[in-house]
Amino acid sequence: MSQPTRSGARILVVEDTPEIRLLATVLLESQGHTVYSADDGEIGLAKALELRPDLILLDVVMPGPDGYEVCRRLKKDAALRDVPVIFMSAQDDVQAQTLGFEVGGADYVTKPLSVPVLLARVRTHLALHAQRRSLEGMFRDALEYAPDAIILADPQWRIVQVNARTLAMFGYQREQLTGQPVEMLIPQRLQTEHFQRRMTDADRQPGDLALGVDTGCLRSDGSEFFGDLSVGVLHTSRGPLLMAVVRDVTESRRIQQEMAESRQRLRDLAAQGDALREYERKNIAREVHDELGQVLTALRMDLTHADMTFGATNADLKDRLQGMRVLVDRAIQGVRNVATHLRPSALDMGVVPALEWLGGEFQRHAGIPCHIDVDTPAIEIPEHRAIALFRIVQESLTNVSRYAQASSVQISLRQADGQLVLKVRDDGQGFDAAAGAKGGSFGLLGMQERALALGGELTLESAIGSGTTVTARVPLHQEPLRQETP
Repeated sequence: MSQPTRSGARILVVEDTPEIRLLATVLLESQGHTVYSADDGEIGLAKALELRPDLILLDVVMPGPDGYEVCRRLKKDAALRDVPVIFMSAQDDVQAQTLGFEVGGADYVTKPLSVPVLLARVRTHLALHAQRRSLEGMFRDALEYAPDAIILADPQWRIVQVNARTLAMFGYQREQLTGQPVEMLIPQRLQTEHFQRRMTDADRQPGDLALGVDTGCLRSDGSEFFGDLSVGVLHTSRGPLLMAVVRDVTESRRIQQEMAESRQRLRDLAAQGDALREYERKNIAREVHDELGQVLTALRMDLTHADMTFGATNADLKDRLQGMRVLVDRAIQGVRNVATHLRPSALDMGVVPALEWLGGEFQRHAGIPCHIDVDTPAIEIPEHRAIALFRIVQESLTNVSRYAQASSVQISLRQADGQLVLKVRDDGQGFDAAAGAKGGSFGLLGMQERALALGGELTLESAIGSGTTVTARVPLHQEPLRQETP
């Protein structure tokens, strides 16, 4: 006989034959276990409920309910359903053993009892039961001390179990929540939405999770907070349970709102800076064109007059005056170029003439054909919006001339659903758009910010060998958005 394991397990022997009951008791006590006994099914059930044993040895044929019925009742009790049951029976046919396993038995030994077999089965199932309880304890600890609120509910959404974080987050005692409907944790105004979600969650299978659902939550004192809700299904010994994990995101929402407001303020500041720069460009262009241009024009007229007056009698002076006129002409052209670069005069006639002028200048300097396609020639928009679109196209064409190696460019402007849709498409070598976005191109960032400042958006489509398309969509009449919703 093997040495006692001294495990200290509590074992209940339910057997109507005194000799077998005594044999099992002596054997198990010799192994260090505490043994209790009963001689019929009803007494066995009563003692099991009272003692909560670690293992039950159960006879099949005995007075009162037989062993199969006793096992069925044990498995219906929440406190006893996990206790392993080993049937002892003189019936060794397959049908009897199969029935034992069907009603919830963990094992089946036949009479007359084999001492080594019985002790080996007892040791195995006690070890498995201890391991299961250890894992369950670890799970309970992980559940209880999890950083998020965890709520287990039955299929009717009645609360079965909650952890400590749930109590702290919602402000209840555990007994106040157990058995109550989950709706008590949801504001009344969101009840309809909750019931709609319940209909979806009713069809969920294990592993089918709903993650990151924003919802409002209600504390016991009537105050509300934002919650991030995830719902899944657990298969347990009690049957399927719904597990809801709630994270309080009120603080993160506040931070997100502050960041959104900060981004919007920075965007407004950048837009204001752009507007001031455009205003200064306009003033400088006007000063250069009107003041310096007029002075140079007057100087050229004086040179012409001097040539006509004194050139005929002095050949050397005539040559000098001619050279001076050439220099003045170059200066006048330079003034015009500077003024045009600062602010094209075509912008005074509207966005379409400005784009046509820009396309012509690009084609003349870059040598790349540029086609302008506008569905409505007379598009009237405020000056600051026209300038923003003009600068987006200007930056796009600059990128084409520098990097694209394109053979043609197409600029299109459309009106659709109250929006202006501006596209600049080239047939160049293209690039990896995802990598380009990660690279943080300031040109692309500037175009995106201009579109956002108009209450619109800018997208970039490109692939290596397939050209590039820049698309800006901005409202036709809407003013720039002043606030961003997190």
